[in-house]
Amino acid sequence: MTISAPSTPEPSAHVHDTMGVNDTLSSFELRDGPDATFVERIVDRTIAGAGAAIIIAITALVFGNATSRYIFNFTAIWADELIVALMPWLAMCGVYLSIRQREMIRIDYFVEKFPPKIKRVITMLSQVFSAAVFAYLGFGGFQYLNLFGGDLTLYLELPTGWFTSALLIGSALVAIAFLIEAVRDFQKDSTPK
Repeated sequence: MTISAPSTPEPSAHVHDTMGVNDTLSSFELRDGPDATFVERIVDRTIAGAGAAIIIAITALVFGNATSRYIFNFTAIWADELIVALMPWLAMCGVYLSIRQREMIRIDYFVEKFPPKIKRVITMLSQVFSAAVFAYLGFGGFQYLNLFGGDLTLYLELPTGWFTSALLIGSALVAIAFLIEAVRDFQKDSTPK
């Protein structure tokens, strides 16, 4: 007598992934481009880890504060201060990763109307312009940090520079990310076919 292993049922024709959940979930994974260097991979993964840690911290603080407010009638006001202070870092991590993953929101409607060579030039110019804008934002962040970076937060009494430095550091990283993408696009277009 032979006992066969249970077979996996074949999916029926009418059962399918209508929402593309598997594709959507895999699109949120951190993808390394084939031309990413070792240093770029380290930086990308470090920033992704920092962003994830910030989201976890913010979620824990919000949940913990709300729970303590409704169960124990106690509010940790410093938690709200820390949540607000972490937001610039979270925003800069997200912007940086969206550029590196080529997931930045953009409208290509008019650019798509041009021939391929002009499209490439417009794309590279927009990346250089974006790098310049973030470099300018970083310069503003540097000035802000010089003026107010030594001030202390109200409840935690931490230097505000720890949190506002996200404008300087994040903007510099984002500008570099835009420039790397512009250089890569230029090199891709200038390679002989």
